[in-house]
Amino acid sequence: MAEKLLSKTAWWRQWLMPRPIDGLAAIFYVGVLVIYEYMVFSGYYSEVNPWLGGAVMAAAIALLIVIDRLEYRYLGERSPWPTTVALLLVRMAIIFAASLSDGLGFTYRSLFLLFVPFSFFLLAGSSYGLSGMIWTMYLMGRWGDTIRELSRNNHTPPPSPPAPGLFDLTFFLTLAFIASIAYLIRQERTSRLRAEQLLGELETSHRQLQNYAEQVAELATMEERNRLAREIHDSLGHYMTVINVQLEKAIAFKVRDETAADEALKNAKNLASEALKDIRRSVGTLRSAPEKFSLAQAIAGLVGPLESSQMTIDLQIEGDEAEFSRQSLLTLYRAAQEGLTNIQKHAQASHVTIHIKLEDQQASLSIVDNGQGFNPASLNESKQESHYGLQGIRERLEMVRGSFKVESAPNHGTSLLVTVPKNPLALIGG
Repeated sequence: MAEKLLSKTAWWRQWLMPRPIDGLAAIFYVGVLVIYEYMVFSGYYSEVNPWLGGAVMAAAIALLIVIDRLEYRYLGERSPWPTTVALLLVRMAIIFAASLSDGLGFTYRSLFLLFVPFSFFLLAGSSYGLSGMIWTMYLMGRWGDTIRELSRNNHTPPPSPPAPGLFDLTFFLTLAFIASIAYLIRQERTSRLRAEQLLGELETSHRQLQNYAEQVAELATMEERNRLAREIHDSLGHYMTVINVQLEKAIAFKVRDETAADEALKNAKNLASEALKDIRRSVGTLRSAPEKFSLAQAIAGLVGPLESSQMTIDLQIEGDEAEFSRQSLLTLYRAAQEGLTNIQKHAQASHVTIHIKLEDQQASLSIVDNGQGFNPASLNESKQESHYGLQGIRERLEMVRGSFKVESAPNHGTSLLVTVPKNPLALIGG
């Protein structure tokens, strides 16, 4: 019950006084009735029925309030210019018609008293809420005209009438006040509309940021997928390739050389164990902070299982890796891993030279083999599965602002040169 009563009260309040300026308008509307009834009961309008005249004035006030509320409800703060002019004329007509009940009749001065102040409303873009103020000023002017008319016809006005000049002064002061109010209304409306525009732009920006955040999340997910794909290919792909080579060797030497076959099986088993450890390290890295990475140890562990009587590897490392970022060192390691994997799968090389040079601002990796080589132009055929590893190297190098170069020719071996900066973040900050 209480909620229903509060709801009805809120509805009436929203209808009768939706804005603070309506309180001021209500005061002036009450002032219209007070001034009119005072003049009637004081004898200025001796020929007017006070109750009938008061009813006419009250009806006119109610009609003006309804127009005000309908204008605000359906047209808002900004009504079209023709509509504004039409509503001004309607208000002027209502006030002028209601004021004829004072018995003074039509005068051009009275029309002027309505036209001038209402014109200021055009500066504000609307007459909403200020009709009562105009009407109060208009009645004061009509009161002065009544006194002048009584004096002109040698009628005795009521005792102690105000001086006619006081009405003129009141008119101009009220006119100045109305002009100020109209200007302030215009400024307040402009500021409010600007604030609403900024709020709308802010909401639009917020929606755009949400869209950008979703796009960033999608890109981050895609980047993580690519990263995992590179890790799987570089790590498991390498081990599976080498294990496959060792198993093929064991099968080939099973009859001719059992010792070599057993050694190949042993190497395959060790490589499988290393692959399992690498997987565990990768999972551990995803769950916690990565451990300190040593390029020299990782490369040595990579080269050891690959050396055999069929392929020798010459490894040379120059410089100190202590100041290099983990990302740069890991990129070099993955590049070496992919290079050796490709040699195992395709090169049929008998000798490989690996040279790592750690300098002041960058590090380089060089892998040269004496295998069968290939046509470097085929690297552009990205759909070939055999080139996916090189694509992974390219993506890793783009992340650290590194570069790589492949030189090869059929039957003349292959040379891979990879260069990475010492600290990629320092380059971005610079």
